[in-house]
Amino acid sequence: MNKSYIVAVFLAAVIFISVLVIDGGREPNPNPERTMEHEAPSGPGVVSDYIDPPALADHQVALNDLYVKIPYQKKDIVLTKRTTDNYIIVDITSQDTGELLVTYGESAVHGNEKLVFREVPTKEGKVRLQMVVEIDSEAGLIRKVVETKVVYNPKPEKVRSETIGAGSRSGEFPAENVEDLASLYLNWGNESQDLYEGYEIGVINK
Repeated sequence: MNKSYIVAVFLAAVIFISVLVIDGGREPNPNPERTMEHEAPSGPGVVSDYIDPPALADHQVALNDLYVKIPYQKKDIVLTKRTTDNYIIVDITSQDTGELLVTYGESAVHGNEKLVFREVPTKEGKVRLQMVVEIDSEAGLIRKVVETKVVYNPKPEKVRSETIGAGSRSGEFPAENVEDLASLYLNWGNESQDLYEGYEIGVINK
């Protein structure tokens, strides 16, 4: 059986279960455009040194109030921090090749509601997998996921399939870690691409 098919079925099942879990920790969003003000490309910003909080492990990278788990060891990558008016952004590049591997970002404002995203390249542009979470900084927990969304730059001619969902890694809220997963099938006329992407976040203990 085709390996990519197995991965797709597994991912779809995980997303389905995650969406069921998240319903218990999610309030209806009466205004679906409410978070549009957060949306912006992760473009240029003020570059500064990345400083690793002592509490984080080797596979955890700090953004603002949140951290993301990465599939790399820090000795094998270069972390570049950028700050814009709206975001704290971290670019992860290969130590050996200088290739940009992935970009993460978090809304710069301090408060209980945070927007966080993972930006990945596609054949014709970029896709941003973003979610809005409500956090409890003092307890170091994520109270709930408010919204999940896919943002395209540019948008493909056809999005044949788009499934995105987020859920608690423990199966309940409040949670130490939340995972955002997406399964996408994109088409640009003569080009098509399947994407199976995700990331896991947690609150940095201060």
